[in-house]
Amino acid sequence: MRFLLLALAITLMACSSAPEPRIQLAPIAPAAETTDSVVQYIELREISLPYYAQGEEIGIVEADGSVALRTDILWADLPPRALTLRLAQTLAARLPETAVAAEPWPLLSRADLRIEIQVARALGQIGGDYNLDGQYFIIAGNLGEYERAQSFAISQPVEGIGFTAISIAQSAAFDQLADLIVADVAEVTPADIGRR
Repeated sequence: MRFLLLALAITLMACSSAPEPRIQLAPIAPAAETTDSVVQYIELREISLPYYAQGEEIGIVEADGSVALRTDILWADLPPRALTLRLAQTLAARLPETAVAAEPWPLLSRADLRIEIQVARALGQIGGDYNLDGQYFIIAGNLGEYERAQSFAISQPVEGIGFTAISIAQSAAFDQLADLIVADVAEVTPADIGRR
């Protein structure tokens, strides 16, 4: 009987171990400048990330170039969801006259544009750089005929030590991606999105 009680106590102690520390994305910086656009509604599809960047483990580049998934500290939210929502908020801040929302589309009005992002590389190295490479697509909804495919390769220095530095560099890289998208959206004409 004592043995069973001891085994039960050990099991309960193992289950109540301290939770892993979690790290959030860096906060969104206020937009230094905003951009006008004829686009009223933008739908942002969930960002497609490489396998190593989809889970709560933080992927980093080791000195030998290999990718290590760290489990001693985790993302506070799953990266596809967290990065999609952060990018939608960043786009909305830079395009103040445009309603930007992540999928599933929550509004009654149909989106004028749909943005899809396919990331091929999203990795940082402590003391090195955070690299964000891939392609984004801007597609007109409704009766529009606008479509654009654009590659991107963004490098942001990881300044400081630890995973917070990687989070800050990652957020800065996605801010640069937002700048590229905003520049393209600003060039869209009413005819591109099916308006007369």
